[in-house]
Amino acid sequence: MANIVALVILFCLLNVTTLLTHAASCGSNGAHSPEINPSGTPAILTLNDFGRDGDGGGASECDGKFHPLPQRVVALSTGWYSNGARCGRMIRIKARNGRSTVAKVVDECDSVNGCPRACKNNVVDASETVWNDLGLNTDDGEVAVIWTMA
Repeated sequence: MANIVALVILFCLLNVTTLLTHAASCGSNGAHSPEINPSGTPAILTLNDFGRDGDGGGASECDGKFHPLPQRVVALSTGWYSNGARCGRMIRIKARNGRSTVAKVVDECDSVNGCPRACKNNVVDASETVWNDLGLNTDDGEVAVIWTMA
């Protein structure tokens, strides 16, 4: 009988440990994005489909609309999104290959409440058109870029 009780306690402890580990991994990446440098802010470019059936999850935060291809649109990490202060504004994104493009901010890439797939706090989540303009391979998944307000 003591062995069964010990096994039940061990099982419960393992489940609690697993839940706590999962909760920690789903925790906030922080709303505090790196400070914006007017001459260029380093970021990680990620890929997003802002269309109705895309992986963006729903209509854009800024205007409640979907933005299908070939629109040049982005979502910014929570800190850079700044409670929507950059909605509708244009940003210039420059890749290491020297190519650049301009895209419209239409959404937030939630780096606080995005569990299980929270954004990092330094992300410019961009449409495929932006990636194509920059001459980047979407299969790379994440690419270092520099962005400024346009």
